[in-house]
Amino acid sequence: MRFIMLTHRTNIFIFSSLLLVTAFLIHAYNLSFGIFVLPVLIFLLIEILGASKLSANFHFKSVCHAETNEKIISITFDDGPHGEATEKVLAVLKEFNVAATFFCIGKKIDHEPLLGKKMSDAGHIIANHSYTHGNLFDLQPTNKLTEELDLTNKTIKNLIGKAPLFFRPPYGVATPALGRAIQKTNMVSVGWNIRSFDTSIKDPEKIFQKIKPQIKPGSIVLLHDRVEGCDMVVRFLINYLKENHYTIVNLDKLLNKPAYA
Repeated sequence: MRFIMLTHRTNIFIFSSLLLVTAFLIHAYNLSFGIFVLPVLIFLLIEILGASKLSANFHFKSVCHAETNEKIISITFDDGPHGEATEKVLAVLKEFNVAATFFCIGKKIDHEPLLGKKMSDAGHIIANHSYTHGNLFDLQPTNKLTEELDLTNKTIKNLIGKAPLFFRPPYGVATPALGRAIQKTNMVSVGWNIRSFDTSIKDPEKIFQKIKPQIKPGSIVLLHDRVEGCDMVVRFLINYLKENHYTIVNLDKLLNKPAYA
């Protein structure tokens, strides 16, 4: 069975079964209780891998691409709005008449409401990327995570008059608590299948070259509008997509799902 077929529930079942088999072996062959360490380590390894990969749908379902042979693709941005860097990205998108989805941090929208409004007025989707994007975000209980999602939704609704339905987990980490929070807030978890690594690679050309071989119909590209040089990556990417007869559509059209409640 491939790892991507595993879920949190099936992992618990496998772990429980391994514990029973281990207990039987200990009793039948007078083995050391230390062998209980092995199923525990296997369980924890699978849990960590499952939580760290959204496309595994381990704890909850995330949409990471569209099932299509049509040459359509969506460009998405995380962690904004972020001042001049975001302004430059918006300018390139406007130049090419391309609409994108911005997964925004709630407190940043509160800090730069005019820039957030500018995104929406330009025809881009503003989506939820939590309120704080804190380092310990993934360790919070369900009620705290629900508060973060709700607060961001209210912040966006106060700004543009409508609440988002798309949510992207910070750091791309999935937990059972976050899955419950997403369900409580009736949101759609959206991941990606093209990761640019633009937060670690500094050269826009190298970032684009990393993206290019991953491009295929129905893809969702992940970029960060807070990163200096993101506008250049977007320019390279749009030119390449147009040259190769791709149509860039916004996320609601790619996924055939409403962006707002």
